[in-house]
Amino acid sequence: MIEKGGSPVELIAGPCSINKSNIEDVFKLSQIQVKNLRGERQSALFGTRIVGLKSRTELNQSGEGMGIDFEAVMQNLLILENGGNKNDFVTPPSVSIGRNIIKQTGMMVSTEVMMPLLQIPVYERQIEQGSMLLWSPSVETLGWSILPTAGAVAKRKDWNIGIKNPKWLGSSPLESDSLEALETSMEKTWKGMASYALARGVKTEQIIMIHRGIDVPEKEDFRSLPVHKIAERAKLTMSTGVKIYFDPSHSFGPKKRDEILEATIKAMLMRDSRSGWLYDGALIEAGSSMTDTGQHITIDEVVVLASELAKFRNLRTRKRGD
Repeated sequence: MIEKGGSPVELIAGPCSINKSNIEDVFKLSQIQVKNLRGERQSALFGTRIVGLKSRTELNQSGEGMGIDFEAVMQNLLILENGGNKNDFVTPPSVSIGRNIIKQTGMMVSTEVMMPLLQIPVYERQIEQGSMLLWSPSVETLGWSILPTAGAVAKRKDWNIGIKNPKWLGSSPLESDSLEALETSMEKTWKGMASYALARGVKTEQIIMIHRGIDVPEKEDFRSLPVHKIAERAKLTMSTGVKIYFDPSHSFGPKKRDEILEATIKAMLMRDSRSGWLYDGALIEAGSSMTDTGQHITIDEVVVLASELAKFRNLRTRKRGD
């Protein structure tokens, strides 16, 4: 029998990348309500994805697939290179969208940060109130790169820094995905990146480790193989208060898209060896998007996800003014 209640789960759902055509999806997601363990109706989601700049292995200079903020970020890069400063930066479209979402829904806005010296100053200037999750991509694994983001988060008690695990593992997943196995290079790097955030004054409860699976030969049809025991091991050895989210979209990917809903429910009901919930939240792609369309779940499936989880776990939610 699954124990009910305990620490609340934080569900964050939204499109892979934001654009003018899917803003309405975000508002539909914000309106989802479920019946909680007390039998009361409440908002289902804690936050949403508002991603304006995408991490890509190969640069498309036309900007296609790079995100709605590509042009503005490149413009700010030129401003900096030509002797300007952050006060001269133009505001990327997703920042204005995020500010509006926070104002109208109270949800936490989460976004990927690739160029913190160009992106963070605008968020600091434009997002005066509200909660944010600023995460580093799995393709960026040097702690130095998150120092500017961490500095901003340290100044804002309602902001959080997300750290996705590196894509590699450094050993066999069959041998390593257990609590008794030796530490892998992936988790050592993952935790090491968190140390950079802590060094800048970020509190442990502002750090969110994001498990998005690993890119190994054994992954078969997974986009990135989920290794839950390794994620649990990393969490158990971090400072008390550090949270961990599961990113099922980048784990299951388009080939196993039809398994995402069930797998997310299962992951959110996993317990750790301390008899607590393993995952504190989920970061999931939902609705419509011009990028990574094949790994999105539908808005109706988000309703099912939240409704099923609400039978066993408290759902954390936000209200305007929180």
